[in-house]
Amino acid sequence: MLPGKVPPEILQSIVFSKLGRMDSDVLLGPSLGEDAAVIKIGDQVVVAATDPITGSVEDVGWLAVHVNANDIATFGVSPRWFLASIMLPVGFTPDDLGKIMHQIDEAAKTLDISVAGGHSEITDRISQPIVVGFMMGVAPIGEYVTSSGAKLGDNLIVTKTIGIEGTSILATEGSSNLTEKLGPDLVREAKKLRESISVVKDGVTAFQTGFVNAMHDPTEGGLSGAIHELCDASGVGFEIDNDLIPKADVTRLICDTLQINALELISSGSMLISCEREKAVHVIDKLESAGVRATIIGSVVSDSSHRKIVVDGLLQDLQRPTTDALWSALKKVNPS
Repeated sequence: MLPGKVPPEILQSIVFSKLGRMDSDVLLGPSLGEDAAVIKIGDQVVVAATDPITGSVEDVGWLAVHVNANDIATFGVSPRWFLASIMLPVGFTPDDLGKIMHQIDEAAKTLDISVAGGHSEITDRISQPIVVGFMMGVAPIGEYVTSSGAKLGDNLIVTKTIGIEGTSILATEGSSNLTEKLGPDLVREAKKLRESISVVKDGVTAFQTGFVNAMHDPTEGGLSGAIHELCDASGVGFEIDNDLIPKADVTRLICDTLQINALELISSGSMLISCEREKAVHVIDKLESAGVRATIIGSVVSDSSHRKIVVDGLLQDLQRPTTDALWSALKKVNPS
């Protein structure tokens, strides 16, 4: 298998068939395209998600909090509690651990999240730090949205711009290489995108309009992967327009320089939203009133095999990514 997410066919055949005891309080368990689990506790639900950070070293603590918080936000729920398993390679110092914990603390305070527990250890099995995060939020029963609710005719909305996380990681991890190619000002601008990586405001604001049918977080595989995953979950297809997809100039330049597809670059920082066509303008107005840019990029169709993108006026298949563009790009900026 290639680096990144396990392919969906392997998840279905190997992972989803081995899930222990059935429990009626698990309202939403492991399934394609879903960002978290939903567990009933009394008259409320806990929304719980876990994700590792493996593509970054410099911002591993900051990303661990935000990436996991984003998974909770796709349900329209605010994240509340965070736990972290911090794995460090031999040779790491207390100061190195302190840097990671400072980032976790800073990110958690930014989102009003409590760090409720975790684990840390040093192991000779890895060569760089890995943080596996676990995030939880709570909501009344029924007051959340999933990835599986997209409906025929829905507009597909993207917040902010695509490739935010990938652009920031590449500028940070490949700073010297990209500074030589593109100059220090552009690299500094790309690094600053880390400050836009949260979609908590995006998800909660959109959900509160009452017109959102589904949301999904474009992580590994970028926007291309996220649209396929949302449609896997909902049993629908899509048609989007490449010219409408918002891309920051700095993302375009880095992707062009490294010869990677921006649509397949990890895109935490952007939320994919499926909402009622007649109410799309209202959802966008609410998001933009909250300071979140939002753009309609296409629509949902009933045929689940119809997964198309318009490029230069021509309708063509949007390929499902086999791996994230980040992995090949990191080798180019850090060839050693």
